[in-house]
Amino acid sequence: MSGKDIYSEVRNSRDFTGKVVLVTGSAGGIGEQIAKLYSALGAGVVITGRRADGLKRVAQECQQLSPTNLKAIEIPADLTNDDDLHRVFNETIKTFKRLDVLVNNAGVYLKANGTDDNFLDILDKSLKVDLKASLTLIRLFQPYLKQTKGNIVNITSVVTERPSKSFLGYQLAKQGLEMATTTLALELAPHGIRVNSVSIGVVRSYPLWPDADVEKVTAKSPAMTPLGRNGEPIEVAKAVVFLSSSDASFITGHKLEVDGGIKYNIGSDYMFG
Repeated sequence: MSGKDIYSEVRNSRDFTGKVVLVTGSAGGIGEQIAKLYSALGAGVVITGRRADGLKRVAQECQQLSPTNLKAIEIPADLTNDDDLHRVFNETIKTFKRLDVLVNNAGVYLKANGTDDNFLDILDKSLKVDLKASLTLIRLFQPYLKQTKGNIVNITSVVTERPSKSFLGYQLAKQGLEMATTTLALELAPHGIRVNSVSIGVVRSYPLWPDADVEKVTAKSPAMTPLGRNGEPIEVAKAVVFLSSSDASFITGHKLEVDGGIKYNIGSDYMFG
């Protein structure tokens, strides 16, 4: 590495000035924080989700955080709709002509046993958002990620580590995304594209279910977590930024767990027991 200032590179590894980042599911919660951190680090950010009011707020806050006053591009979209997925792609490229980082964060958390009457519908919805939408965006943006030697970061979950009752649809979708991460890492490596995932535990974000189940989970989780607390959205965002930075230049096909160690203590009844 003669003639290369490797220390300067590390010092500047979180400077995303001139880079373009797309974060799905960014109208609130973890996706919002990921988008804000990239904005604070100088990136041009594209945010997408179903809640237009949330996107408007996040875009304004991204602009306030941006060193150059860049406002995030808002694209309201339902990722189960193919036309919306193509619109996200088209508007991103029309605006920026490039993409450096794709963060597949959007997900649905739907409760159903594998033998419930509505399970196949739940499975279909889970696969459409967590897996098919992510793969569609990767396929659409691949030519532009080749040009920038960009990064893909998929958000998965540590619940894939153990069988979990009432959560089969979500687990199958996330496990599929984890397999896609490793396989695509091999397929895209010759083009200089790195593909990694961040596997999360319980993160204090916003309610994910329309009932009290989420509060039960978040309330009991600190006692089961070796680090003694739930995670924060910024901690997930930091991991995503790291994996897409030059500090992770020799990392691909990796699942980075950001869970406080809870995966070692969860059982089959953890989510809804």
